[in-house]
Amino acid sequence: MSTDGSSDNPGSPGSPGGGASPGRGGFVPPSTVDLDAVLDQYEFLHLLGRGGMGAVYKARQKSLDRLVAIKILPPHQGAEGEEDGFHFAERFQREARAMAKLNHPNIVAVHDFGQAKDGRFYFVMEYVEGTDLAALIREGQLTPAHVLGWT
Repeated sequence: MSTDGSSDNPGSPGSPGGGASPGRGGFVPPSTVDLDAVLDQYEFLHLLGRGGMGAVYKARQKSLDRLVAIKILPPHQGAEGEEDGFHFAERFQREARAMAKLNHPNIVAVHDFGQAKDGRFYFVMEYVEGTDLAALIREGQLTPAHVLGWT
């Protein structure tokens, strides 16, 4: 795996046609090819990471030719009926609008949000090049003094 989270394995989640094994809760992040088809205003480059709350991809916004990070939420699980799905969508929209109003140098900007052609919800965020926290810990670069400097 490269330093930016991409992978050179043809069958890996970061590759164009690659799938992924289920993560927490059985969520399988869609391939970049699948996402290109349902969010065609973006070119999905590779999977950056995934967790219980979804998966984040590095992508290029075609209209503005800029790199963005796109978080794809897993399909809403646990909805017993349409009413629960409606409340989830309403809550998602309210939270996305609130996040987009935040403006601080230490918070990534939210550019857009919506629902893809396949029904999945997504956030489009500022892409920030760098290393993730897990990599800093693995590499021993995260010292107590470093963390104390954040406060």
